[in-house]
Amino acid sequence: MVWLRRKFLTGLVILLPTVLTGWILYKIFVSMDNILKPLVEKYTFLDIPGLGLIAVILLILVAGVFAGNFIGRKILKWTEGVVTRIPLVNRMYTAIKQTSEVFLRHERTVFREAILIQYPRPGIYVVGFVTSTWVTRIGDGPEKKYINVFLPTTPIPTSGLFLMIPEEEAIPMNASVEDALKMVISGGAVIPPVKIGRDKVNGKAP
Repeated sequence: MVWLRRKFLTGLVILLPTVLTGWILYKIFVSMDNILKPLVEKYTFLDIPGLGLIAVILLILVAGVFAGNFIGRKILKWTEGVVTRIPLVNRMYTAIKQTSEVFLRHERTVFREAILIQYPRPGIYVVGFVTSTWVTRIGDGPEKKYINVFLPTTPIPTSGLFLMIPEEEAIPMNASVEDALKMVISGGAVIPPVKIGRDKVNGKAP
């Protein structure tokens, strides 16, 4: 029974990601393919598997081309102004837009580096991602360099906290952003090869 249970769990671990991924992709495909369902019911010659998905892809490409010219930008700006004046809808629209811009923009890498910081109190370490750096002066003190850190939640890393911390308080993980994200999403079950300086952990850095 022990051997049978172990083999069953091993098989489940192997098959579950593949089956769930295939099921999700299938649902996405069916949902997109059904977009042309009203037309297919009227014009049966359009009943071609995958035609709806192709239509969605073409629609996204046309929207991207349209938004790149002068007239398209003007129309989109006007539409956005109308949407942002609608109560409740404006908050949802703004949140979705900001999230999509952060994670879908191709001009730059959003997460520059994976780091560790002590949060919410000294002695507890969390994984954060550096998004940018800046220099400022607080009061009459000297200029100081700060880093903007996105602190993701587990297992959905698209939500989290935004922190601004002094640069010297960041502890480099010496791991890739992808490996650090795997660690966050898995709740620590997947641990990448990380080499952290002992002097940092022992408190020589604040």
